[in-house]
Amino acid sequence: MTDAEAVLTALESVDLATLGHFLEDGFCAPEVAAVVPGARMAGVAYTLHLAEPDAVEVNRAIITAPQGSVLVIEVVGGRHAPVGAVTRAAAVARGLAGIVVDGLVTDRQALKDGPLPVFARGFTNLTTKLLDSGVARAGVPVTIGDVVIHPGDVVLGDDNGIVALRPDDVDPAVYERARDSDAAEPELLQRIAAGEPLEQLLVLRSPSAPKGN
Repeated sequence: MTDAEAVLTALESVDLATLGHFLEDGFCAPEVAAVVPGARMAGVAYTLHLAEPDAVEVNRAIITAPQGSVLVIEVVGGRHAPVGAVTRAAAVARGLAGIVVDGLVTDRQALKDGPLPVFARGFTNLTTKLLDSGVARAGVPVTIGDVVIHPGDVVLGDDNGIVALRPDDVDPAVYERARDSDAAEPELLQRIAAGEPLEQLLVLRSPSAPKGN
């Protein structure tokens, strides 16, 4: 099992917002959001830096991206949509886990159907062209919502946004703490709803604060 696969396994059932309690980096700007509510995405990043609005380069990336990966596209200029109904269908056929676009997508209605999550900044009718310019770069770091994502990073997404993690940069104990936090939350919510004193349920001081404060 690779480091990335280990991270994906560790976070399989973790609420991504729980990671925000324990981590500070890797959270993409909220403008890059799920096209369809209710999506949950997890996979290893296959990146594409799209320097020109070139549909041919996007097609090549889909065919090259490993099954189970997340295609992550940085669109220079951000005006042209590199993803629509056909692109998403091809990604499904390829077995990808999702698509993230720092830019716009098209075919809003068509993207609502099907199992593949898509994340983007919005929609447009202006799309990429069959340029075959050869200037796009696959497998390089890209910037998505102010976060640099490297090939091989773990990319996760849900209704709250996208989190990108470098497998070697996060202490595995963080994932265990996140799982423990999720496991404890249902009981805490029940106790709050039952009217137990909040002073006994909520953390009112930092665990690291000196006891005399």
